[in-house]
Amino acid sequence: MMGETANIRRIRYLLIALVALYLIGPTLVVIWLSFSTDEVLRFPPHLFSWRWYEVFLFDERWNEAVRRSLLVGSLATFLATIIGSVAAFGTARTRLPGKQIVEIFAIAPLVVPPIILATGGYSLFAKLDMIGSNIGLAIMHTVLGVPYVYLIVSSALARTDPSIELAALSLGANRWRTIRDVSIPANLPAIITGALFAFLISFDEVVVTVFLSGSLAPTLPVRVFSSLSLAVSPVVAAVSTVQIIIAIVLMCLVGFLQRWQRRWAEAVAH
Repeated sequence: MMGETANIRRIRYLLIALVALYLIGPTLVVIWLSFSTDEVLRFPPHLFSWRWYEVFLFDERWNEAVRRSLLVGSLATFLATIIGSVAAFGTARTRLPGKQIVEIFAIAPLVVPPIILATGGYSLFAKLDMIGSNIGLAIMHTVLGVPYVYLIVSSALARTDPSIELAALSLGANRWRTIRDVSIPANLPAIITGALFAFLISFDEVVVTVFLSGSLAPTLPVRVFSSLSLAVSPVVAAVSTVQIIIAIVLMCLVGFLQRWQRRWAEAVAH
């Protein structure tokens, strides 16, 4: 019996290892290729070098793409965080007429194919002469980021003890002051988490950006996409590795924020 249990445990660990390898294997290959000395992507690379990271750091075209991605991502994150948080607080803490309609509109971009959003956005911004503008890109990226902020903040509000807010109201605070001094601080980790997700969505978006970026400097993902279409250079692997590192760092920060919120909730409960 113990032998069977040990065998089952080994099989389970083996399956977990295979699934993990399947999921992260391509990422590891990309990271490995980024240190190649070859002129084209070739696996396995012959020698180890930082050459393509230097190309990425000192090539003005890549630098311009990074700057535009950061600018658009920052604008989109700011707008998505405000809109998503306001919608979450409005549906969770008020008796808003048509609450279900607000919820549907808030999460709709998650279920609508990006190509449809891109086509609609292109038609609209072409009439407004905003194709290629950072504002137009930021608005469309905001649409993509709002659902993540809304869902994360709504989930946090559902777990927050409403008696804390009721206590503030009973002590004379009005609704706005209660939200400002109690609700927002209590759910700040969730708001920041939603903002991080919104930034990642904007920073990695390709489909919508291809339609709306115009002839001006592309964002980083579009630049990567264009480079793959024209020439398979290892600098693309280096750029992708940098993006992977950014995503990992932000996800670690998300995990830290979630633990912070759990500890805060436990402290309040006791």
